Amino acid sequence: MKFVSKVTFLQTRNMMKPEPIDHIQWMQQPLIWGERCRGRSLAWTPDAHWFINDPLGPVPHCHPDATELAYLAQGSMEIEVGGSKRVYNAGDLLLMPPDKFHNYWLAGDETVCLFVVVAPNHKAYRWRTEDFPPEAHSGDGPNANIFQSDILPSNQHFACERRILPPGESEPDQQYDLKDRVIYILEGVAELRVNTLTGPLAPQQYQHIPATYQHRIRNPGYTSLSYLSVMITDPATEHGTELVE
Repeated sequence: MKFVSKVTFLQTRNMMKPEPIDHIQWMQQPLIWGERCRGRSLAWTPDAHWFINDPLGPVPHCHPDATELAYLAQGSMEIEVGGSKRVYNAGDLLLMPPDKFHNYWLAGDETVCLFVVVAPNHKAYRWRTEDFPPEAHSGDGPNANIFQSDILPSNQHFACERRILPPGESEPDQQYDLKDRVIYILEGVAELRVNTLTGPLAPQQYQHIPATYQHRIRNPGYTSLSYLSVMITDPATEHGTELVE
């Protein structure tokens, strides 16, 4: 498997103006819901006061013993994590560590498209919306621009990596017994095979691949394929399927 120069790829990308995302189609992508993770594509239009497809509503919260990953595909947002608050722009990837309070505000006049994944997804510990522990309001969330950094934020729940496949190249067949994987396409069109099913995956589309599913990603096009690969671990079950308290 060959990879092109990231510097060359970045220079090429900076000369291109990305196409606006159709936020209606963006929101119709499938919900990710499993024991190791949950996730969805969120949209916030300039005339709204919160994400227009978030069932939780405008509630500042944290995730006990779970990390939230957020990738800003379009627009700008001010995001508070722990004791920090800053503006994030398209291409920024952020991890909100376990038990860290976080909240969002729209910044600018462009519709925001935000892809989020929370891991793990234990039923009794999905949200905390009150009685925050003191440490919830301290610290920060590791972050990086996915197109400008070779090292992306990772922790005990998420291992994030941007990969680039030249035309005609593919990953070897993959299968993970105790880890889920999410593939998010940045540029180019991928051919993704999961078990016996094969189909295309276009820019700003994602696919959740549960543990034990054999899969392979291939670049069938004439230009480089760039994608975000996220490996997801639940420390409570990384030794096997039995939950350890």
